[in-house]
Amino acid sequence: MTLDLTCQACDTSFELDASELLDEPRIQCPSCDARVTVAAAEGFSGALDELFGQVARLRAKFQVVFEVESDDLPPPYDRDRAVAGSDDDVELDGDDADE
Repeated sequence: MTLDLTCQACDTSFELDASELLDEPRIQCPSCDARVTVAAAEGFSGALDELFGQVARLRAKFQVVFEVESDDLPPPYDRDRAVAGSDDDVELDGDDADE
């Protein structure tokens, strides 16, 4: 399973293999090296791991197709990034003090 990402800094689209993200939580643009913090990548990886576990429980009775676009999140996650303060969790200059 792959995740399709588009870098907000340079507009480069790239894919990230979900199993690789689960093994090594790291999200980095291959073009400009923009990345999220280690804590944010680990949180996202953990959430995917939990989601996959729940989907595995459902698949005996249901086929699940799941698509998420970050610009189309349900409330309360649909708030503007500046209002939510999510920019504090994102490293865009390529420096990551947690490494």
